[in-house]
Amino acid sequence: MADSFRKRYFFKVFSSVFSAATSVVVQSIIPRGLGALAYGNFNFLTDFFTQVLGFLNMGTSTAFYTKLSKRPDESPLVLFYLSYIILATMLVLLGVWIAGGLGWSQKLWPGQGMEFVFMAVIFAGMMWLQSSTNDMIDAYGLTVKGEIVKIIQRVLGLGLILLLFWKSCIYMRNIFIYQYVLMLTMIVLFFYLMRKNGFEVQPSRIKGKGAAAYGREFYRYSQPLFLYALGGLVVGIFDRWFLQWCNGGVQQGFYSLAFKIGAVCFLLSSSMTQLITREFSIAHHKQDYQLMAQLFRRHIPLLYALTAIMCCFVAANADKATLIMGGKEFKGALLPVAIMALYPMHQTYGQLSGAVFYATDQVRLYRNIGLIVMFLELPCTYFLLASPVHFGLGLGATGLAVKVVAANILSVNVLLYFNTKFLKLPFFWYVIHQLINVIVFLGLALFVRICLDHLFLGKNVLFHFLGDGFVYLLMVAAVVYIAPGLLGLHRQDILRFLNKKPVLP
Repeated sequence: MADSFRKRYFFKVFSSVFSAATSVVVQSIIPRGLGALAYGNFNFLTDFFTQVLGFLNMGTSTAFYTKLSKRPDESPLVLFYLSYIILATMLVLLGVWIAGGLGWSQKLWPGQGMEFVFMAVIFAGMMWLQSSTNDMIDAYGLTVKGEIVKIIQRVLGLGLILLLFWKSCIYMRNIFIYQYVLMLTMIVLFFYLMRKNGFEVQPSRIKGKGAAAYGREFYRYSQPLFLYALGGLVVGIFDRWFLQWCNGGVQQGFYSLAFKIGAVCFLLSSSMTQLITREFSIAHHKQDYQLMAQLFRRHIPLLYALTAIMCCFVAANADKATLIMGGKEFKGALLPVAIMALYPMHQTYGQLSGAVFYATDQVRLYRNIGLIVMFLELPCTYFLLASPVHFGLGLGATGLAVKVVAANILSVNVLLYFNTKFLKLPFFWYVIHQLINVIVFLGLALFVRICLDHLFLGKNVLFHFLGDGFVYLLMVAAVVYIAPGLLGLHRQDILRFLNKKPVLP
């Protein structure tokens, strides 16, 4: 039996908090062990092939999730999609081998050895496979048990990285192997969990004609996204490649650290995306647009505000976050970290607004909006990263962070406009909600920092960061109690929660 939405939601929250805590430890060890240059190279390669396989994905992962949510007993659908992931990864490996043989490797991957290039392809393929098995867990309603598996994997990951750090064995090769072990562990445990609960992939049940039918079904869904995926590939690869080409691995390392810190802030809302996408898909399948509007109104402002609370604190304390996560070698990442800390807030809107587009089959509109924004991104990337000799500003990691955040804010609010129009919700309320949250929470974070800086002067930076954070959260709790509208809630919702009567449907 599938877990209730409320139970799945709260297990997601608990797992996200635990994941954030372990991620802070892991992400503070890996950059220190690798150093800025090697850390930048690792992230350049893994991001490059994540973008390539993202192009071959072309929205099929979302299609797979929404279709499986509606047809959970369809085992051949699972077999077809997992086979597609493996085939796509093998094609990319073949392409890399050909590029290396033709002598293109240093043009495509400046300063990188081919061993690490191949390892990065396998990393990206396993990430896609892990993400898809996680989608299956949510689609089958096994979220609670799946989150327990994730906690087990994160404990294992924390133990392994501490062991590597203790043995002074943190090198690029070992980090790739470390990631393989963690992803393979999660994939195996997920399949065991699905099989134990009666969801099993049966190879004998899919035939040639069935595979062709699934191919046509995914093609119809994803064909409108071809240009969007191609644009995403060009922009995504160009951003990191141009940063590597113009500024080298160290600036790549600064941007990568900023991106990783932002990713920790995004853990809570990103883990909820699949749950809410599933509910959107089911509501749309029943043509219950009133329920879709209720889900949007209830969850999206709340998740944005919860993400903003964390992001604004990190942005106000970017210097401390940089030292904690990267060490003194990453001091140059302060500005990129402060800017990228704001990225997850609007990414929350982007993920959940995108879920509405996919669930309601408005794929062409989603594609067109994305393409227009991408068209504007390329010249901005060039201008911000290129050296003054080549008519640019030469801002390196800081410039790329500015571009990414600005483009995200623009695209998210355009998506939001069309979603609110479709669901008959007030667009400007959501825009004002975004602005007020940033003003209030960033203002609170800066106020706490200014007031407490003299108390923690000369003390351990982690102690300083945690002390500021504790006082900040107390002030946030007081402000939210006075003005629950910041979280998109009413006073009655807060009182019900305090009386242990969950407000979630």
